[in-house]
Amino acid sequence: MLEQYQENEETTIESLPPLTADDIVRAIVSHDTDGVIIVDRSGVVRFLNNAAERLLNRHGAELHGKVFGFPLVVGERAEVEVLRPNGDFSVAEMRVLAIRWEGQDAILITLRDITAERQAEAALRAAEEFSIAILNSLSNEIAVIDEHGRIIAVNEAWLDFGRRNGITDLSAIGIGVDYFAACTAVSDDVHTAEILRGLKAVLNGEMGEFMHEYPCTGPQGTRWFALRAVPLRGTRRGLVISHQDITDQRRAAQIVAEAEMLREQLRQMERELVNVEAISRPEEVQLSRLASLRQRAPDLFARALERYGAILEEALHSRVHRTPMPSQALRELGEWLGSVWATPRDLIDTHLQAIRERSQFYAPKKIQAYFEEGRLLLLELMGYLASYYRAIAMGELRDQGK
Repeated sequence: MLEQYQENEETTIESLPPLTADDIVRAIVSHDTDGVIIVDRSGVVRFLNNAAERLLNRHGAELHGKVFGFPLVVGERAEVEVLRPNGDFSVAEMRVLAIRWEGQDAILITLRDITAERQAEAALRAAEEFSIAILNSLSNEIAVIDEHGRIIAVNEAWLDFGRRNGITDLSAIGIGVDYFAACTAVSDDVHTAEILRGLKAVLNGEMGEFMHEYPCTGPQGTRWFALRAVPLRGTRRGLVISHQDITDQRRAAQIVAEAEMLREQLRQMERELVNVEAISRPEEVQLSRLASLRQRAPDLFARALERYGAILEEALHSRVHRTPMPSQALRELGEWLGSVWATPRDLIDTHLQAIRERSQFYAPKKIQAYFEEGRLLLLELMGYLASYYRAIAMGELRDQGK
C-alpha cells in the first residue's frame, strides 16, 4: 500500500486508501537495520524484514509460514547463535515483545547482529590469555601496575612466591591491590623507600628504568632479589615490575670474596712464617723447602691428617649443637706441626686432603659445611703455627744476646 504513494507522485494523498497501522509498521521495519520477525501465537513466521533475511542468510519465502526455531519468552533478552546454510555461525541479540498484528495477538522478535562485537571480545580475551601465558612462562615474579600503583596483572610465579612465604590470602597480593601501600606495609626500611622512589620516578617519566637489589626474610631465611621496573608500553600508563631471586649469585660472589680474602691472609701468614723460620733455624728451613711434609715424612703427614680430620669433625659437631669450638686441640696440633717443622704449604695440603676424603662420601650441603668450618680452622691453625715459630725465634735471639 505504501508503494502506491511512492510510485504515483501525481496521485494525491486524498485519492489513496488510508494506511493501516500494520502497513505503517511493515514499512518502517522493512528498512530497519535490525532483523525483525513477527510470528503468531503458534510460532509461525508471518513477517520478516530484509535485515532478518541477511542475518539468517535465508530468503523470506523459505521462512514465511514456517515455525520459528527458537524458544520465545515475552519480555526477555537473550543471545542466540544462528546457523547459516553455509555452516557459519552468527550471534544475534534477540528481544521478544507481545504485539497485535493484522488483528491477531502476535510476537515481535528483533535480532541485532552482534557477531563482530563478540568476535572482537573473543580476540581480546585470546590476546589477554596469550599475554598471561607469556607472563606465566617466565620464572621471575612479575607484577604489572597502572599509573595509580594498582596491580592489574600478575603471573603464576608471583602467586607461588606468596604461597611459599606463608601468604594464604593471595588476594592481598593480587589484582586490584595498591602495590605501593603493600610495599610499605611489608617493610619501611631504606630498601623500601629507595624502591618506591625509583618506581615513581619511572612512572613519572624521570627514569627509563629502575633496578635495585634488596633482601627478603621469610620461612626459607634471608634471600636476595633484583627488582627491575620498566614502563608499560602502549596507550595505558603503568609499570612492569619483575623480581628475580639472586640469592645463589649473591652467595657465590660472597664465597669468591671470602676465598680471595682467605688467600690473602694465607699469603701474609706464609710470609711471616718464612721470615720467622729463617731467623730460628735457617738450615732446617732450607731442607724443609726442598720437600713437603708428605714427601719427607709420610708417617708424620698421616698423623697430622688424622688429627686435623678429627678436629674438623668436632668443629662441625660444635656448629650443629652450638657447643665450644676445639681451640685447645687446634693449638696443640699447631705446636706439634711446628715441632716437625711444617710449613704453611703443609697445613694447606693437610686441609685440602681432609676435604677431599670427605667429598667422596657426603652430600654437597655437608661438604659446603666442611669448607666453611675448614677455612676458619685453617686460619686459626696458621696463627698457632706462627706463634710457635715466633716464640722459638724470640727465645733463640735472647740466647744469642747473652
